[in-house]
Amino acid sequence: MTSTAPTDEVPEVTRHELMRALGERRVALVDVLSPESFARNHIPGAINIPVAELATLANALLVDRRQPIVTYCGGPT
Repeated sequence: MTSTAPTDEVPEVTRHELMRALGERRVALVDVLSPESFARNHIPGAINIPVAELATLANALLVDRRQPIVTYCGGPT
């Protein structure tokens, strides 16, 4: 997973890159939707941290500080 994006941009990850990284346990996948949306449908292996709770829950749920984090949601809100 590489990116040539400037530092002020968020790099994107292709589905293939994400699936490989998840299989190799190289990334933490975070679903930032509500718990109800997460329960209905999420990517296997994702951790649910609703966006409103990121600041309070991230430290407890994302223990490996060196591991890259990939976040996703249902689209523009």
